[in-house]
Amino acid sequence: MKAQDYSHQKIDSLISRTFLLADRNNALKISLETYKASEKSGYYLGKAKSLKATINSYLGLGEQQKALETADKLLDLADNENDDYHTVQALIAKALAYSYLGFFEKALETSKNAELLCKKVTDNDAFYSSMGQIYAGRAEILNLQYESPEKTIKNDLKSIEFYRKIKDVKKRNGWLAIQYSSVGYTYIDLNRYKEAIHYSRKAYQLAVAEKDSINQAFGLYGIGNAYLEMNQTDSSIYYYKKALPIFEKAQDIYRLQYIYDDLSTIYERMDDDKLYGYYAKKSKELYDVIRKKEKSETDTISKDIIDNEKTSWFKNLYMIIGGITVFFIIKMYFTVKFFKRYKREKRNRERTKINILEQEKALTNLEQQVNTSFAELLELAKSNDSSFVSRFKEVYPDFYSKITSHYPEMTSGQLKFCALLKLNFSTKEIAQFSHISVRSVEMKKSRLRKQLQIPSDIDLNYWMMNF
Repeated sequence: MKAQDYSHQKIDSLISRTFLLADRNNALKISLETYKASEKSGYYLGKAKSLKATINSYLGLGEQQKALETADKLLDLADNENDDYHTVQALIAKALAYSYLGFFEKALETSKNAELLCKKVTDNDAFYSSMGQIYAGRAEILNLQYESPEKTIKNDLKSIEFYRKIKDVKKRNGWLAIQYSSVGYTYIDLNRYKEAIHYSRKAYQLAVAEKDSINQAFGLYGIGNAYLEMNQTDSSIYYYKKALPIFEKAQDIYRLQYIYDDLSTIYERMDDDKLYGYYAKKSKELYDVIRKKEKSETDTISKDIIDNEKTSWFKNLYMIIGGITVFFIIKMYFTVKFFKRYKREKRNRERTKINILEQEKALTNLEQQVNTSFAELLELAKSNDSSFVSRFKEVYPDFYSKITSHYPEMTSGQLKFCALLKLNFSTKEIAQFSHISVRSVEMKKSRLRKQLQIPSDIDLNYWMMNF
């Protein structure tokens, strides 16, 4: 059918279909086509809905920059038509894309703007669905910043409250299916696995009823993840492998990387070297793709944000110059004051300098020996060198002996992870050196904390360093 032959009803039907498709590329193709058809027929709502569907596909494909560009296009279109609802939808999408790229302050600021404007949305279902998305987005921002799950769950449940008020059954079920999965993931972080499985199953059941394959996959993933945390590996493998083909069809690289990494962990515990190697390789390949994509997109978006802030800065140039002038006057005052005090204290410091130098000399030899071994370990860890663990045993023999005697069931991978924590590497650094996602490192930490029975209020790095 040619684009100009599309009726408004046909366009609406095609757009609705895109949200249920697992194949995000196919969904993207349809929404781009419906946009052209709507443009030719002068159908404004068709254009707005098509752009919203296009954004959804780009977000699902991990194309955050394209999602932002399309959201800006929707923002301009909706502003020109005084369409508050689609303006809010554009802001919600921008907030989500910013959060995925790590611009959390920008994401929260955009989310707050969406909430303010949402008060102008007159249609009840449109208002409730928008508010539900806003609070779901806030939960995602907190989750991506690794804030406490207690904070995240409040926003998750607030989102559900809004979605449950939607009168249109199909729309209500669609949004609830998405949010029930998110609630399930948060309950996993809270170690409340019964609730996690409950909400993930509800998400799956609603998605099945609506023939929504992609949200079926999210529900299945949540169930599998909960069973993994409960050490029920057979059940975890079963649900992961049911979700896997759907995510592969959707080309959801983020969720696929999580599953591949979890499956590699499971098969390592089972001493299945073949499957461990297979899934570990696939996880690393996707990690490299994600990292390259995020770096490129982050660099571009950073430039855009900086350019926008520069424009705003020039508008307030005189105010800034005035502020700088005042700053230097104050600085000169304190500099003179400090210099007078400095001359008095200099004499006292010179008296103690000789003693300090003698003490430092005595420590230098010992520090050089320790620092050489420590620096060597850091370099081996950063390069993911296979000799890292054996060298770690030599430098920290007491720690290695103690942890293996207290916890003999630990795998070689877990012992390496403990070694990285002992060296006080951050979550982000471990992800980078190990070629896995930050989320995967957080999950490994959570499992290790549970296995070693370390209270949640004790920092894991601190515990390892003092073990």
